[in-house]
Amino acid sequence: MTKIVLAACAVALFTAVRLPAQQDATPTRAERFERDGIIWGSPDVWSAPYAENLSDDLKLAGLSRLWMEVKINFPNFGKIAEVDWDKVYVEYIAKVRATTSTYAYYQELQRMSALLRDGHSGVFLPKELTERLEADVPLQIEQIEQRVFVTRVASRALELAGIMKGLEIVTIDGIPVHEYAAIHRRPFASSNSPQHREVVAFSYGLLAGPRDRPVTVQFRTAAGRLFAAALARTPYADAVPIPHVEFLRLANNLAYVAINTFGSEDVQKEFEQYLPEIRRCDGLIIDVRQNDGGSGVLAYNIIGDLTDKPFTTSAARTRRYTATLRTWGQAGAWHAIPAPVWNASPDNFFAKPVVMLIGPKAVSATDVFAETFQRVHRGSLVGEPTAGSIGDPLVFALPGGGMARVATSTDPGGGLVGRGVLPDVQVSRTIVDFLAGRDAALERGIAELRAAIARTGP
Repeated sequence: MTKIVLAACAVALFTAVRLPAQQDATPTRAERFERDGIIWGSPDVWSAPYAENLSDDLKLAGLSRLWMEVKINFPNFGKIAEVDWDKVYVEYIAKVRATTSTYAYYQELQRMSALLRDGHSGVFLPKELTERLEADVPLQIEQIEQRVFVTRVASRALELAGIMKGLEIVTIDGIPVHEYAAIHRRPFASSNSPQHREVVAFSYGLLAGPRDRPVTVQFRTAAGRLFAAALARTPYADAVPIPHVEFLRLANNLAYVAINTFGSEDVQKEFEQYLPEIRRCDGLIIDVRQNDGGSGVLAYNIIGDLTDKPFTTSAARTRRYTATLRTWGQAGAWHAIPAPVWNASPDNFFAKPVVMLIGPKAVSATDVFAETFQRVHRGSLVGEPTAGSIGDPLVFALPGGGMARVATSTDPGGGLVGRGVLPDVQVSRTIVDFLAGRDAALERGIAELRAAIARTGP
């Protein structure tokens, strides 16, 4: 099938560039400045090696780079108008100077970036610190109706130790779970929407910590019994990651496919391997409730497997700054990033009814996957709003081997960022359903799919 395959934001999609017959020699530094009109900097300046405690000069250099890149590139200051980014920078000079380790320094930068409340902007520790101080336990944890549960156990060793799906987490290291999250997760939980900030606070790294120190968790069973377990944070050799793609054939000749990531090139291949069997079914449910994003190209290509007509992808906008106009009182503007037309699969697509299940974990490429699916009227969305965070992040190095990223684009004003894609049929998770092993969103999705089949015919 014919597909557009390109980097997620390839400039070539929008601009035709005529190259000279013969390539010139590599331009000098001065020639590059004349050609580009901007100084991109020298990456080597930021490549200071890891040390247990970086010098004050390096700490201030990293702080300054984070402040500068955000100030130049971040597109969502209008959504956090109460944040004075220059004032934040000045306040954090004293904070980073007061740190006595590289770990404490990076934590301050993470707190600073979290003020942006953006899922595509943040600071990441050097690998030396991540491996030693952010080791985790292979459990999937989710908050449901303000209570925190184990929703998947990815290690047989943990199951043999009595850690099972359905257990409620009551305390962590003796601290009530919500208080623990307020101390150890919320200050670093940055995302655009309230629903996704809850996901970041409770579903990513809640039990993470020093690799050589177990975490003590008090659990409550469905019957109300309390027990505590000390869980090792050392690597679990038997840990099983969630599959990229899962396929099931449901009753009434319906197909179910969970697409759990767009972060691997294998996702599209795996989905399309199931297409022959999917075509023999009368309808399809696509579940992206566990999908935390990745490549928009893969997302759009899979939409192309569901339609025979070319479709437009999501438009965006990015900031535009013209130096001289600022002296004339015209400080800036927006540059529109048009939505390119994506090729469909007219000879190879699934033409029967489709329903998509969505939820607050569905972020970034999954946001635009759901938004495009809804916009092309391919079927109903069932579940809860998506994360509402896109941004084409710019990644840059920080001293000591860490890195940061900052969003560079936002939606053109349609409300996706900070709100999420809204379902056509709202079905919220409940504790009663979860403990009973009932998936109410899936049940409603099946009902919607069967109704669509009845209207259109198998």
